[in-house]
Amino acid sequence: MATSSTSSPATEIRLWKTNAEREQVENLADLYAIIVTVDRLEKQYIRDSIPSSEYTPACTKLIAQFKTALNLVQDQVPSVEAFMKEYRLNCPLAANRLLKVGVPATVEHGGGLGGAGGGRDAGNSAKYVAETVQHFITVMDSVKLGLVAVDQLHPLLADLLPP
Repeated sequence: MATSSTSSPATEIRLWKTNAEREQVENLADLYAIIVTVDRLEKQYIRDSIPSSEYTPACTKLIAQFKTALNLVQDQVPSVEAFMKEYRLNCPLAANRLLKVGVPATVEHGGGLGGAGGGRDAGNSAKYVAETVQHFITVMDSVKLGLVAVDQLHPLLADLLPP
């Protein structure tokens, strides 16, 4: 019985050499995971597999996490579109929700958080509440991650102030 002499034990490929490089790779992985998760969440919402009451808070939290993650990798990721292309992410629903709309579909269309009247004002009010909560969560997550420099926090805090 002949054995192959070309087989060798699997070699480990290290993606980083320092802790800083490891942190960068993990931050990019977080951004990747958030984009994929938002795309899947949007598909589930479209298919009515998830109720609005669960979709809205989950989507709001993911949008806030996306903004925080993007803030962490802003030096490595000049544009999210380029990042998605480089890593072959085909997530058009996530790209629309995260880059263009910026709020959950229930807020965008006034279907999830509207007031008793259910009119246009209630939908706009719900949109502003969701955006404010989203910005607040982004600031909180940034502080928890140790982003305490003025140039890092000021743009996030400015989003909380009225125009």
